[in-house]
Amino acid sequence: MGRFATGAIVIVLAAAALPGDARAARTEDVDVAKCRELAHALCAQCHLNPGQGEKSGPMGVPGFVAVAKRKKQTYDGIVRWLEAVPPMMPDHHLTQDEIYDLAAFIMSLRVEQPQ
Repeated sequence: MGRFATGAIVIVLAAAALPGDARAARTEDVDVAKCRELAHALCAQCHLNPGQGEKSGPMGVPGFVAVAKRKKQTYDGIVRWLEAVPPMMPDHHLTQDEIYDLAAFIMSLRVEQPQ
């Protein structure tokens, strides 16, 4: 599968994390390539470094794989976090669709990655 999950996995994971009708609407417009490109354009420098794990200490930066694999992590949890514009992150003035795309991409990383 390579370094990143395939489109089908992203769509399935995004759909599984959404409630009711929102689930069906969201899976129809997930563009996997766009999700990945957006994450690499805005987030890669801090969150997509090889071997990067969970943050260490209050000033640490977690990798997206570590964020995705948190025990109770959900798509909705990531969406809420991004909507709150976390103060320790730059404000990228994300649109709602960009927030959804980033959340879908992050949750796609919950799938075991080949070593």
